[in-house]
Amino acid sequence: MSIVLHPSLSARDRLIETARVLFLRHGVPHIGINRVIDEANVARMTLYNHFPSKDALVAAVYEQEAELRRQSILTAQAAHDTPVAKVSALFDIALELAREKGFRGCAFVNLAIETAAADGSLHALAKAHKEWIRANVLDCLPSEMFADPATLARQVVVLWDGGIVGAYVTQSVTPIKAARDAAQALMRAAAS
Repeated sequence: MSIVLHPSLSARDRLIETARVLFLRHGVPHIGINRVIDEANVARMTLYNHFPSKDALVAAVYEQEAELRRQSILTAQAAHDTPVAKVSALFDIALELAREKGFRGCAFVNLAIETAAADGSLHALAKAHKEWIRANVLDCLPSEMFADPATLARQVVVLWDGGIVGAYVTQSVTPIKAARDAAQALMRAAAS
């Protein structure tokens, strides 16, 4: 496999983009620094000039991935007017991701599991991304329309995460569609 990178990328950006593709496709524990260096076509010292450790590179990759996903979510939601449609846009993004070649479930769930240290900085990064998702859903659920938006947001996020995990396990988008339908039904039932 050869990763095609834009020729104008800086060495740092080549490292991040190469590691991003490899980590998302194969998992953090299965990709060593040597492979990232080879695929990014940089010298070992270049890597260590930008990232003092593999964990620092992993953090940079997932910080960028979180920002890309946040922007994707906000862009998708901006096209909708109602709370149900805005929240449903999250599930549409999950459907798009699940249809991509090499889909491995949620990158941030995988990061939390693969790094295995619940008190570590990489786990905290995954947790912060999941918290942003929950806060985003909560922002879509106005209190004048929903009796308990905080509980509803937590329930929707559990459905969203479960749908993504189910899609990976079954290699089918059906769990995401079922989770979306359940979230829509919950929101309609919770509307005052």
